[in-house]
Amino acid sequence: MGKWKTFLLVVLVLFGVALVGAGVVFCKKSNMIHPPSIPPANELKRIIFKTNGKITAPWLAHELHIGKGTDLFSLDISSMRERLEAISQIRNVFIEKRYPDTLYIKTNECVPILKLLANVGGEKKLLLVDGEDGRIFLPICYGREDILDLLPVNLILRAKKTNRLQFLSQVGISTVREFITILKGEFPDIFQSIKFLDLRNYDHRAGAVWSTIELHLKNEIAVALKPQNFHLQLMKLDFLMNEKCKHNLHRIKKITISSDDDAILEYK
Repeated sequence: MGKWKTFLLVVLVLFGVALVGAGVVFCKKSNMIHPPSIPPANELKRIIFKTNGKITAPWLAHELHIGKGTDLFSLDISSMRERLEAISQIRNVFIEKRYPDTLYIKTNECVPILKLLANVGGEKKLLLVDGEDGRIFLPICYGREDILDLLPVNLILRAKKTNRLQFLSQVGISTVREFITILKGEFPDIFQSIKFLDLRNYDHRAGAVWSTIELHLKNEIAVALKPQNFHLQLMKLDFLMNEKCKHNLHRIKKITISSDDDAILEYK
């Protein structure tokens, strides 16, 4: 009798297993059981890019190695921000993921007021000087037409001791910005006649000023101005060049102008 019970139990177990197996097959065919669900990838479909400068969206996408179809969730925006802010032209960057499919990037760039050629690692490079804090940067996405209206300048370049190019900011740039603004707005003829600015006479003892700001004109005349009352000094220069000395400008080598009434002329 015990053997029959054991046999009956084995039959019932096998029947149960077969029944469960048949049920699974049936459910699969009926789509009643699904594989574990995996969240769909947040595929990047749009990159919104805004800037106050010259950098373009294609350049940015290439620099960051991102494009449509990238998984938005997996993007490391902290690393992207660090990479962009290491570029000398870029002051700061704001990056935000806007789910489900958009990346928003906004850059704040330097805005130049001067340009210079400098020897960098044995190679001549065009550098630009920012008008806000005087930082010097390598231009990105600038065309020739974008720098035509920038005055060339001579500077004493001071570089940080790092592995990458990073010049220290030029202090006193607000004084130069004021000077250029007056030149462009009120004395355009003098502005057009400037060959380059010489800003090497920085006076460290007096604070963030130059002992003189020197203009070198296209007719080979050097003009030294004090860093105060630019309007009065430029009025005197305009008078000298267009009235008093216009017939013998070719003899003049240097004009030293201060805020006083006089001007000193040195002849060749």
